[in-house]
Amino acid sequence: MAQSTADSKQVALASGPLFAWVAVTNRCNLDCSHCQRGLLKSQGLLEAREMPWKVFETFASEILPHLKRIQFGGSNFGEQLMASHWDTCFERVSKQKVGISLVSNGTLLSAERIKAMVAAGVEFNFSLEGTTEESYEAVRGCKFTKFLNIIKQTCEEKIIRADSGARVNLGFTASRNNIEEVTKLLRMAAQLGIDRVTITHFVPWRETQRQLSLVYHKELANRMFERAERLASELELLVDLPRPFRIGNNMEESKYHEGDLKSVSIPCYHPWQSVSINERGDVMPCCATSAVMGNLMRSTFSAIWNGRKYEKLRRTVNSPRPLIFCRDCAFRGIELQSREPLSFCSDERLLLAAIGLDMPTNSFPLTLRKIKYRLLDTPLGKKLLPSLLEYYRRHGAFTIMDTMSNWPDFLAKRVSRLNRKRASAQK
Repeated sequence: MAQSTADSKQVALASGPLFAWVAVTNRCNLDCSHCQRGLLKSQGLLEAREMPWKVFETFASEILPHLKRIQFGGSNFGEQLMASHWDTCFERVSKQKVGISLVSNGTLLSAERIKAMVAAGVEFNFSLEGTTEESYEAVRGCKFTKFLNIIKQTCEEKIIRADSGARVNLGFTASRNNIEEVTKLLRMAAQLGIDRVTITHFVPWRETQRQLSLVYHKELANRMFERAERLASELELLVDLPRPFRIGNNMEESKYHEGDLKSVSIPCYHPWQSVSINERGDVMPCCATSAVMGNLMRSTFSAIWNGRKYEKLRRTVNSPRPLIFCRDCAFRGIELQSREPLSFCSDERLLLAAIGLDMPTNSFPLTLRKIKYRLLDTPLGKKLLPSLLEYYRRHGAFTIMDTMSNWPDFLAKRVSRLNRKRASAQK
Protein backbone atom coordinates (compact mmCIF):
# COMPACT_ATOMS: atom_id res chain seq x y z
CA MET A 1 0.00 0.00 0.00
CA ALA A 2 1.11 3.55 -0.67
CA GLN A 3 2.61 5.43 2.21
CA SER A 4 0.62 8.41 3.49
CA THR A 5 2.42 11.50 4.73
CA ALA A 6 1.55 14.68 6.52
CA ASP A 7 1.68 16.53 3.20
CA SER A 8 -0.96 14.35 1.56
CA LYS A 9 -3.88 16.09 3.35
CA GLN A 10 -5.62 12.71 3.52
CA VAL A 11 -7.81 12.08 6.54
CA ALA A 12 -9.04 8.60 5.54
CA LEU A 13 -6.20 6.19 4.76
CA ALA A 14 -6.02 2.99 2.76
CA SER A 15 -2.57 2.30 4.22
CA GLY A 16 -1.76 1.35 7.80
CA PRO A 17 0.87 2.73 10.20
CA LEU A 18 4.56 2.10 9.57
CA PHE A 19 5.77 2.41 13.17
CA ALA A 20 4.28 1.29 16.47
CA TRP A 21 5.12 1.81 20.12
CA VAL A 22 3.80 -1.20 22.02
CA ALA A 23 3.62 -1.80 25.77
CA VAL A 24 2.59 -5.34 26.72
CA THR A 25 2.81 -4.60 30.46
CA ASN A 26 3.07 -1.66 32.84
CA ARG A 27 4.67 -3.78 35.57
CA CYS A 28 8.30 -3.17 36.49
CA ASN A 29 10.85 -5.02 38.60
CA LEU A 30 12.62 -1.80 39.70
CA ASP A 31 11.51 1.30 41.57
CA CYS A 32 13.75 4.00 40.13
CA SER A 33 13.80 7.30 41.98
CA HIS A 34 13.63 9.41 38.81
CA CYS A 35 10.58 7.63 37.36
CA GLN A 36 7.03 8.96 37.61
CA ARG A 37 5.88 5.41 38.30
CA GLY A 38 6.52 5.71 42.05
CA LEU A 39 4.49 8.91 42.27
CA LEU A 40 1.54 7.41 40.37
CA LYS A 41 1.56 4.32 42.59
CA SER A 42 1.51 6.45 45.74
CA GLN A 43 -1.46 8.36 44.33
CA GLY A 44 -3.34 5.15 43.53
CA LEU A 45 -3.26 5.94 39.81
CA LEU A 46 -1.25 3.00 38.52
CA GLU A 47 -2.81 -0.44 38.50
CA ALA A 48 -0.55 -3.30 37.42
CA ARG A 49 -1.76 -4.66 34.08
CA GLU A 50 -0.72 -6.93 31.26
CA MET A 51 -1.92 -6.83 27.67
CA PRO A 52 -4.64 -9.48 27.20
CA TRP A 53 -3.69 -12.08 24.63
CA LYS A 54 -6.80 -11.15 22.62
CA VAL A 55 -5.43 -7.63 22.19
CA PHE A 56 -2.02 -8.89 21.11
CA GLU A 57 -3.66 -11.21 18.58
CA THR A 58 -5.60 -8.27 17.16
CA PHE A 59 -2.41 -6.23 16.97
CA ALA A 60 -0.51 -9.09 15.31
CA SER A 61 -3.19 -9.71 12.68
CA GLU A 62 -4.38 -6.16 11.92
CA ILE A 63 -1.39 -3.88 12.55
CA LEU A 64 1.85 -5.88 12.47
CA PRO A 65 1.66 -6.69 8.71
CA HIS A 66 1.81 -2.95 7.90
CA LEU A 67 4.76 -2.10 10.11
CA LYS A 68 8.34 -1.39 9.16
CA ARG A 69 9.40 -1.02 12.78
CA ILE A 70 8.07 -1.73 16.26
CA GLN A 71 9.37 -0.48 19.59
CA PHE A 72 8.56 -2.37 22.76
CA GLY A 73 8.65 -0.17 25.85
CA GLY A 74 9.59 3.44 26.33
CA SER A 75 5.98 4.61 26.04
CA ASN A 76 4.73 3.69 29.52
CA PHE A 77 6.21 2.90 32.94
CA GLY A 78 6.71 -0.82 32.44
CA GLU A 79 9.59 -3.21 31.92
CA GLN A 80 8.39 -5.25 28.96
CA LEU A 81 10.41 -8.35 29.87
CA MET A 82 8.18 -8.73 32.94
CA ALA A 83 5.17 -9.71 30.84
CA SER A 84 4.29 -13.36 31.42
CA HIS A 85 3.79 -13.86 27.66
CA TRP A 86 6.78 -11.76 26.53
CA ASP A 87 8.72 -14.64 24.96
CA THR A 88 5.67 -15.77 22.98
CA CYS A 89 4.97 -12.20 21.82
CA PHE A 90 8.57 -11.70 20.76
CA GLU A 91 8.68 -14.98 18.87
CA ARG A 92 5.53 -14.00 16.96
CA VAL A 93 6.88 -10.57 16.02
CA SER A 94 10.39 -11.78 15.15
CA LYS A 95 8.95 -14.01 12.41
CA GLN A 96 7.81 -10.91 10.54
CA LYS A 97 10.02 -8.73 8.35
CA VAL A 98 9.94 -5.83 10.79
CA GLY A 99 12.65 -3.94 12.67
CA ILE A 100 12.42 -4.45 16.43
CA SER A 101 13.55 -2.09 19.20
CA LEU A 102 13.44 -2.81 22.92
CA VAL A 103 13.65 -0.20 25.69
CA SER A 104 14.64 -2.01 28.86
CA ASN A 105 16.52 -1.75 32.14
CA GLY A 106 18.19 -4.98 30.98
CA THR A 107 18.11 -6.76 34.32
CA LEU A 108 15.75 -9.54 33.18
CA LEU A 109 17.75 -10.57 30.13
CA SER A 110 18.97 -14.17 30.31
CA ALA A 111 21.64 -15.67 28.07
CA GLU A 112 18.90 -17.43 26.07
CA ARG A 113 16.91 -14.23 25.59
CA ILE A 114 20.02 -12.32 24.52
CA LYS A 115 20.88 -14.92 21.88
CA ALA A 116 17.33 -15.04 20.50
CA MET A 117 17.03 -11.25 20.33
CA VAL A 118 20.44 -10.67 18.79
CA ALA A 119 19.67 -13.35 16.17
CA ALA A 120 16.48 -11.43 15.34
CA GLY A 121 18.46 -8.20 14.85
CA VAL A 122 16.95 -6.37 17.82
CA GLU A 123 18.04 -2.83 18.63
CA PHE A 124 18.57 -2.86 22.41
CA ASN A 125 18.08 0.43 24.23
CA PHE A 126 19.36 0.05 27.78
CA SER A 127 18.77 2.84 30.26
CA LEU A 128 20.94 3.96 33.15
CA GLU A 129 21.55 7.08 35.23
CA GLY A 130 24.98 6.38 36.68
CA THR A 131 28.35 4.97 35.71
CA THR A 132 29.46 3.87 39.20
CA GLU A 133 27.96 1.50 41.73
CA GLU A 134 27.07 4.43 43.97
CA SER A 135 25.36 6.63 41.36
CA TYR A 136 23.62 3.80 39.46
CA GLU A 137 22.32 1.97 42.52
CA ALA A 138 21.14 5.22 44.17
CA VAL A 139 18.64 5.61 41.33
CA ARG A 140 17.91 2.05 40.22
CA GLY A 141 18.28 0.07 43.44
CA CYS A 142 19.82 -2.75 41.42
CA LYS A 143 23.40 -4.06 41.40
CA PHE A 144 25.53 -2.15 38.90
CA THR A 145 27.79 -5.16 38.32
CA LYS A 146 24.78 -7.26 37.25
CA PHE A 147 23.64 -4.58 34.80
CA LEU A 148 27.14 -4.17 33.38
CA ASN A 149 27.56 -7.93 32.88
CA ILE A 150 24.31 -8.09 30.91
CA ILE A 151 25.46 -5.22 28.67
CA LYS A 152 28.79 -6.99 28.10
CA GLN A 153 27.05 -10.27 27.19
CA THR A 154 24.75 -8.49 24.74
CA CYS A 155 27.62 -6.64 23.06
CA GLU A 156 29.68 -9.84 22.82
CA GLU A 157 26.76 -11.73 21.24
CA LYS A 158 26.22 -8.82 18.85
CA ILE A 159 29.83 -9.16 17.67
CA ILE A 160 29.48 -12.92 17.23
CA ARG A 161 26.28 -12.43 15.19
CA ALA A 162 27.39 -9.31 13.32
CA ASP A 163 25.36 -10.40 10.29
CA SER A 164 22.09 -10.04 12.25
CA GLY A 165 22.25 -6.23 12.33
CA ALA A 166 21.60 -6.11 16.10
CA ARG A 167 22.59 -2.88 17.86
CA VAL A 168 23.18 -1.95 21.48
CA ASN A 169 22.45 1.60 22.64
CA LEU A 170 22.60 3.33 26.00
CA GLY A 171 20.13 5.96 27.18
CA PHE A 172 21.26 8.29 29.96
CA THR A 173 18.91 10.64 31.85
CA ALA A 174 21.03 13.62 32.89
CA SER A 175 20.43 15.48 36.14
CA ARG A 176 22.51 17.54 38.58
CA ASN A 177 23.49 14.33 40.36
CA ASN A 178 25.10 12.68 37.35
CA ILE A 179 25.85 15.35 34.72
CA GLU A 180 29.56 15.27 35.58
CA GLU A 181 29.64 11.55 34.70
CA VAL A 182 28.85 12.02 30.99
CA THR A 183 32.47 11.77 29.83
CA LYS A 184 32.97 8.61 31.88
CA LEU A 185 29.75 7.28 30.32
CA LEU A 186 31.15 7.77 26.82
CA ARG A 187 34.46 6.10 27.63
CA MET A 188 32.61 3.16 29.18
CA ALA A 189 30.35 2.90 26.11
CA ALA A 190 33.32 2.89 23.74
CA GLN A 191 35.03 0.13 25.73
CA LEU A 192 31.88 -2.01 25.76
CA GLY A 193 31.27 -1.66 22.02
CA ILE A 194 28.06 0.38 22.33
CA ASP A 195 26.66 1.64 19.02
CA ARG A 196 24.96 4.81 20.20
CA VAL A 197 24.53 6.89 23.36
CA THR A 198 21.53 9.16 23.84
CA ILE A 199 21.59 11.70 26.67
CA THR A 200 18.32 13.38 27.59
CA HIS A 201 17.09 15.63 30.37
CA PHE A 202 15.75 14.50 33.71
CA VAL A 203 12.18 15.80 34.11
CA PRO A 204 11.17 16.36 37.76
CA TRP A 205 7.77 15.06 38.77
CA ARG A 206 7.89 16.16 42.41
CA GLU A 207 8.66 19.55 43.89
CA THR A 208 11.43 17.92 45.95
CA GLN A 209 13.19 17.03 42.66
CA ARG A 210 13.19 20.58 41.26
CA GLN A 211 16.87 21.33 41.89
CA LEU A 212 17.92 18.11 40.15
CA SER A 213 16.79 19.60 36.84
CA LEU A 214 19.61 21.02 34.74
CA VAL A 215 17.41 24.06 34.18
CA TYR A 216 18.97 25.29 37.44
CA HIS A 217 22.52 24.35 36.39
CA LYS A 218 22.67 25.64 32.82
CA GLU A 219 26.32 26.65 32.66
CA LEU A 220 27.47 23.32 34.09
CA ALA A 221 25.19 21.42 31.73
CA ASN A 222 26.38 23.32 28.65
CA ARG A 223 30.02 22.81 29.66
CA MET A 224 29.57 19.06 30.14
CA PHE A 225 27.60 18.66 26.91
CA GLU A 226 30.38 20.47 25.04
CA ARG A 227 33.01 18.18 26.56
CA ALA A 228 30.91 15.15 25.67
CA GLU A 229 30.61 16.32 22.07
CA ARG A 230 34.39 16.71 21.74
CA LEU A 231 35.08 13.34 23.38
CA ALA A 232 32.52 11.55 21.20
CA SER A 233 34.34 12.86 18.14
CA GLU A 234 37.66 11.57 19.49
CA LEU A 235 36.17 8.16 20.31
CA GLU A 236 34.27 8.03 17.00
CA LEU A 237 31.15 7.24 19.02
CA LEU A 238 27.67 8.20 17.88
CA VAL A 239 26.21 10.41 20.64
CA ASP A 240 22.99 12.41 20.87
CA LEU A 241 23.01 15.39 23.20
CA PRO A 242 20.36 17.89 24.33
CA ARG A 243 20.62 21.33 22.79
CA PRO A 244 22.61 23.78 24.90
CA PHE A 245 20.64 26.04 27.21
CA ARG A 246 20.32 29.65 26.17
CA ILE A 247 22.01 31.71 28.89
CA GLY A 248 21.12 35.38 29.32
CA ASN A 249 20.81 37.22 26.03
CA ASN A 250 23.39 35.18 24.16
CA MET A 251 21.79 35.09 20.73
CA GLU A 252 24.78 33.33 19.16
CA GLU A 253 23.30 30.06 20.39
CA SER A 254 19.78 30.80 19.12
CA LYS A 255 20.24 28.38 16.23
CA TYR A 256 20.27 25.51 18.76
CA HIS A 257 16.94 26.54 20.20
CA GLU A 258 14.77 27.05 17.15
CA GLY A 259 13.30 23.59 17.60
CA ASP A 260 13.05 23.53 21.40
CA LEU A 261 9.41 24.47 21.74
CA LYS A 262 8.09 23.26 18.42
CA SER A 263 5.87 25.62 16.45
CA VAL A 264 2.69 24.35 14.81
CA SER A 265 4.24 25.57 11.54
CA ILE A 266 6.51 22.50 11.75
CA PRO A 267 4.54 19.54 10.41
CA CYS A 268 3.65 16.46 12.42
CA TYR A 269 3.80 13.10 10.64
CA HIS A 270 2.58 10.73 13.34
CA PRO A 271 -1.19 10.63 12.61
CA TRP A 272 -0.36 9.23 9.17
CA GLN A 273 2.55 6.97 10.02
CA SER A 274 2.57 5.76 13.62
CA VAL A 275 0.48 4.41 16.46
CA SER A 276 0.96 3.71 20.16
CA ILE A 277 -0.76 0.80 21.91
CA ASN A 278 -0.66 0.21 25.65
CA GLU A 279 -1.23 -2.81 27.86
CA ARG A 280 -5.00 -2.16 28.01
CA GLY A 281 -5.39 -2.11 24.24
CA ASP A 282 -5.80 1.66 24.08
CA VAL A 283 -4.74 3.10 20.72
CA MET A 284 -3.05 6.52 20.81
CA PRO A 285 -1.56 8.55 17.95
CA CYS A 286 2.00 8.54 19.38
CA CYS A 287 3.87 8.13 22.65
CA ALA A 288 3.68 11.88 23.45
CA THR A 289 0.02 11.82 24.42
CA SER A 290 -2.34 9.60 26.40
CA ALA A 291 -5.39 10.74 24.41
CA VAL A 292 -7.24 7.57 23.40
CA MET A 293 -8.40 7.13 19.80
CA GLY A 294 -10.06 3.77 20.46
CA ASN A 295 -9.55 0.39 22.12
CA LEU A 296 -8.68 -2.93 20.49
CA MET A 297 -10.83 -4.84 23.01
CA ARG A 298 -13.94 -3.13 21.66
CA SER A 299 -13.14 -2.27 18.06
CA THR A 300 -11.16 -3.32 15.01
CA PHE A 301 -8.06 -1.30 14.25
CA SER A 302 -9.33 -0.24 10.83
CA ALA A 303 -12.40 1.30 12.48
CA ILE A 304 -10.13 3.26 14.84
CA TRP A 305 -7.52 4.23 12.22
CA ASN A 306 -10.17 5.79 9.98
CA GLY A 307 -12.55 6.75 12.75
CA ARG A 308 -13.89 10.18 13.68
CA LYS A 309 -11.09 11.00 16.12
CA TYR A 310 -8.25 10.14 13.77
CA GLU A 311 -9.88 12.04 10.92
CA LYS A 312 -10.25 15.11 13.14
CA LEU A 313 -6.65 14.81 14.28
CA ARG A 314 -5.36 14.63 10.70
CA ARG A 315 -7.45 17.66 9.71
CA THR A 316 -6.24 19.79 12.58
CA VAL A 317 -2.74 18.69 13.62
CA ASN A 318 -0.96 20.87 11.04
CA SER A 319 -3.55 23.66 11.06
CA PRO A 320 -3.20 26.98 12.94
CA ARG A 321 -5.41 25.52 15.71
CA PRO A 322 -4.34 21.94 16.47
CA LEU A 323 -5.95 19.91 19.23
CA ILE A 324 -4.81 20.89 22.70
CA PHE A 325 -2.55 17.88 23.26
CA CYS A 326 -0.67 18.60 20.00
CA ARG A 327 0.32 22.18 20.77
CA ASP A 328 3.94 22.89 21.73
CA CYS A 329 4.83 19.24 21.06
CA ALA A 330 8.55 18.45 20.90
CA PHE A 331 7.90 15.58 18.45
CA ARG A 332 6.95 17.84 15.54
CA GLY A 333 9.08 17.64 12.44
CA ILE A 334 10.64 14.28 13.33
CA GLU A 335 10.05 11.69 10.62
CA LEU A 336 9.98 8.02 11.44
CA GLN A 337 13.05 7.23 9.36
CA SER A 338 15.00 9.93 11.21
CA ARG A 339 17.53 8.86 13.85
CA GLU A 340 16.93 12.09 15.80
CA PRO A 341 15.85 11.29 19.35
CA LEU A 342 12.64 12.80 20.59
CA SER A 343 13.81 14.38 23.84
CA PHE A 344 16.46 16.92 22.84
CA CYS A 345 14.48 19.87 24.10
CA SER A 346 16.22 22.30 26.48
CA ASP A 347 13.22 24.59 26.90
CA GLU A 348 12.53 25.02 30.60
CA ARG A 349 8.79 25.43 30.03
CA LEU A 350 8.65 21.82 28.89
CA LEU A 351 11.30 20.42 31.22
CA LEU A 352 9.47 21.85 34.24
CA ALA A 353 5.96 21.35 32.88
CA ALA A 354 5.05 18.82 35.59
CA ILE A 355 5.93 21.07 38.54
CA GLY A 356 5.78 24.53 36.95
CA LEU A 357 8.27 27.35 36.64
CA ASP A 358 9.48 29.42 39.59
CA MET A 359 7.17 32.20 38.47
CA PRO A 360 3.44 32.79 38.02
CA THR A 361 2.15 31.07 34.92
CA ASN A 362 -1.21 30.55 33.24
CA SER A 363 -0.20 27.25 31.69
CA PHE A 364 -3.34 25.24 30.99
CA PRO A 365 -1.67 21.84 31.61
CA LEU A 366 -0.23 23.12 34.89
CA THR A 367 -3.66 24.36 35.96
CA LEU A 368 -5.03 20.85 35.34
CA ARG A 369 -2.24 19.35 37.45
CA LYS A 370 -3.02 21.76 40.29
CA ILE A 371 -6.66 20.65 40.17
CA LYS A 372 -5.47 17.03 40.24
CA TYR A 373 -3.40 17.58 43.39
CA ARG A 374 -6.28 19.44 45.07
CA LEU A 375 -8.48 16.41 44.41
CA LEU A 376 -5.84 14.09 45.83
CA ASP A 377 -5.96 16.05 49.09
CA THR A 378 -9.58 14.99 49.73
CA PRO A 379 -10.86 11.42 50.33
CA LEU A 380 -13.70 11.83 47.82
CA GLY A 381 -11.43 13.44 45.23
CA LYS A 382 -8.86 10.67 45.57
CA LYS A 383 -11.61 8.10 45.04
CA LEU A 384 -13.03 9.86 41.98
CA LEU A 385 -9.74 10.89 40.35
CA PRO A 386 -8.96 7.62 38.49
CA SER A 387 -12.38 7.75 36.79
CA LEU A 388 -12.00 11.45 36.00
CA LEU A 389 -8.56 10.94 34.47
CA GLU A 390 -9.84 8.02 32.44
CA TYR A 391 -12.72 10.13 31.15
CA TYR A 392 -10.27 12.89 30.26
CA ARG A 393 -8.05 10.48 28.31
CA ARG A 394 -10.95 9.03 26.36
CA HIS A 395 -13.10 12.11 25.86
CA GLY A 396 -11.96 15.28 27.58
CA ALA A 397 -8.51 15.62 25.99
CA PHE A 398 -10.01 15.25 22.53
CA THR A 399 -13.22 17.25 22.70
CA ILE A 400 -14.13 19.02 25.94
CA MET A 401 -10.75 20.60 26.72
CA ASP A 402 -10.22 21.43 23.07
CA THR A 403 -13.56 23.23 22.98
CA MET A 404 -12.75 25.09 26.19
CA SER A 405 -9.38 26.22 24.90
CA ASN A 406 -10.91 27.42 21.62
CA TRP A 407 -13.99 29.14 23.08
CA PRO A 408 -12.59 32.72 22.65
CA ASP A 409 -12.24 32.15 18.88
CA PHE A 410 -15.66 30.51 18.75
CA LEU A 411 -17.25 33.42 20.63
CA ALA A 412 -15.52 35.98 18.41
CA LYS A 413 -16.84 34.26 15.29
CA ARG A 414 -20.37 34.18 16.72
CA VAL A 415 -20.25 37.89 17.58
CA SER A 416 -18.89 38.71 14.12
CA ARG A 417 -21.68 36.70 12.49
CA LEU A 418 -24.34 38.45 14.57
CA ASN A 419 -22.88 41.85 13.67
CA ARG A 420 -23.00 40.99 9.99
CA LYS A 421 -26.64 39.91 10.27
CA ARG A 422 -27.55 43.13 12.03
CA ALA A 423 -25.75 45.19 9.40
CA SER A 424 -27.57 43.34 6.66
CA ALA A 425 -30.95 43.83 8.39
CA GLN A 426 -30.35 47.58 8.75
CA LYS A 427 -29.71 47.85 5.03
